[in-house]
Amino acid sequence: MFNTKKFQKFLILVFTVIMAMTFAGGALAAEKVTIYHAGSLAAPMAKIEALYEAAYPGVDVLRESGGSAALARKITDLGGGCDVFLSADYMVIEKLLRPAGADWNVTFASNAIVLMYGPKSKYKDEVNTKNWTKVMMRPDVRWGHSEPDADPCGYRSLLVLQLAEKYYGDKGLYERAMKDPQRAVRQKAIELVAMVESGAMDYAFEYKSVAVQHNLSYVELPKEINLMDPALDKEYATVSIELAGKEPGTKMKVKGEPIVYGLTIPKTAPNAKGAMSFVKFVLDPKGGLPVFQNMGQDIVGPSSFGDKSKVPAEVTPLLK
Repeated sequence: MFNTKKFQKFLILVFTVIMAMTFAGGALAAEKVTIYHAGSLAAPMAKIEALYEAAYPGVDVLRESGGSAALARKITDLGGGCDVFLSADYMVIEKLLRPAGADWNVTFASNAIVLMYGPKSKYKDEVNTKNWTKVMMRPDVRWGHSEPDADPCGYRSLLVLQLAEKYYGDKGLYERAMKDPQRAVRQKAIELVAMVESGAMDYAFEYKSVAVQHNLSYVELPKEINLMDPALDKEYATVSIELAGKEPGTKMKVKGEPIVYGLTIPKTAPNAKGAMSFVKFVLDPKGGLPVFQNMGQDIVGPSSFGDKSKVPAEVTPLLK
């Protein structure tokens, strides 16, 4: 005998499956824009992602954060499918991507290096701008920075130590710091945040914006050594460090420079059109640009580094 109720249930089940497949198909069909960005941009980029997807509901922004140099090498050496690349150091784009991997480079924000500490850090009640090098080097204090070859914050931390040696007149400070058994190195600067929060590390060199975003305390270093002031570019350039070069086994010399972030669209971007739309949103003073300012970073420009004629015509109106 034909069971009407069972047949109705069957029809409802079939309808539900079809609708689920329809929605799933729609989700899979959403336009993807893949972003590689510096770890120090994680918080502002999460906010910008939400704003962009709200403005463009048919787009799914996929983000990967990490050390800027490591991400640049992922694009050039591993064929990473990146549509937009935002680096914590605009010179990473210059030295590792241009000219083979990218045509242009736009600067958009700045930052400063600070010595970050947490609620469980030793001597947190006495550390200050004048004594931080001595506190950090005490035998019971654990401190660290990120990997210089992978992350700009890492090599900037070492440049800061070299500048501190000169600024405080503490001869041999940099060499002692590099030999300190309590020094720890992590692949990404953002990994140091959790260690400082938990008390596994007492002090870490980090970007000021990251410390602010995570509500962690920090020593505000003098402008002569914190790499923030563009007017001190010549003084910063008196120190340098050797890093892994563009080709395996090669080295490149990096001098101290003011901290300036840069972005570009790699030549191999899978979704160049979507990349252009996202870049325009990031640089728009009514779009993503104010997010950086609100999260502890000053705006620089936006402006082209190098030949402005290489910058796409769609982006040029947003430059200063």
